[in-house]
Amino acid sequence: MASVVLTKTKDYSEEEISETVSRALDLLNYDLNGSGDFIVIKPNLCYYWDYSTGETTDPRVVSAVIDWTRQRVGKDACILVAEADASAMRTQYAFKMLGYEKMSRVKNVKLVNLSQGVIVDKEVVVAGEKFVLPVNKILLDADLIINVPKMKFHRVVGFTCALKNMFGAIAKPRKYVYHNKLAHAIVGINKIVKTNIVVVDGIIVAGKTPKKMGAIMTSDDVLAADVIASRAVGCNPSRIEYLKLAIKEQVGEDLGKLVLVENPISLDYLEKEFPKQNYLLQKLSWKLQIKMLKWYSKMSGDVIPPILE
Repeated sequence: MASVVLTKTKDYSEEEISETVSRALDLLNYDLNGSGDFIVIKPNLCYYWDYSTGETTDPRVVSAVIDWTRQRVGKDACILVAEADASAMRTQYAFKMLGYEKMSRVKNVKLVNLSQGVIVDKEVVVAGEKFVLPVNKILLDADLIINVPKMKFHRVVGFTCALKNMFGAIAKPRKYVYHNKLAHAIVGINKIVKTNIVVVDGIIVAGKTPKKMGAIMTSDDVLAADVIASRAVGCNPSRIEYLKLAIKEQVGEDLGKLVLVENPISLDYLEKEFPKQNYLLQKLSWKLQIKMLKWYSKMSGDVIPPILE
């Protein structure tokens, strides 16, 4: 049975964010007995955008997750905060620019680049097709994985949250090579690497514009978290390709038995307040921009970056 908890900060101070994250995790009532003390926290560091844009996980939320974990698991728990390189981002610089190096010193946790170290090629079958995805051994050895994504609009897939955040953990930096089979790659990595707890950072969200909402969502099921978050963003889960595939591939629990705890905010509140983007209009606009770039490239001989193709 999957559970999702929705809650909200009273203000945007670090103390209030910490209290809200702790309350949301306590309401989730996740059974930590026997879970082990090797814990990996995976935030969403998207390029070098500051958390104030709504694009990247607020380090104050991750800090609160660290505090809660130590209180519940034990002060001697080994906690790593991990992210992988991306096509246009190097994790070592993102950690420095986005406040994570400072947080790691204050909280005495290690920062890990998932694109470095021991990388294991893992085979996975999605919709009858075999894929091989490179995964850092740290993720495979973790006793507990806490997925701390953003809840935001995405111009390619329409919406992104916990499942897509784990796609970012694939060790290969140039992840655009998976874009032709993006839904399969998202589902595949989530079949290989199992998220135990989801803490969705909705303090500042990214939709048509960034907006302060103060929302925190927790869940013990990565699919359930995404289904609820997609509705909050204004998307129909049945129209998000990777969500449909994740349901078919049974990545999460039976959604028919989903328990939704709304304290003190409701899903209706999130649906009403989220700064919605017109996905179809934006998709058409993006395709037009790409066509214009290709026309420019043909006429000028200039090169289009692979990530845009």
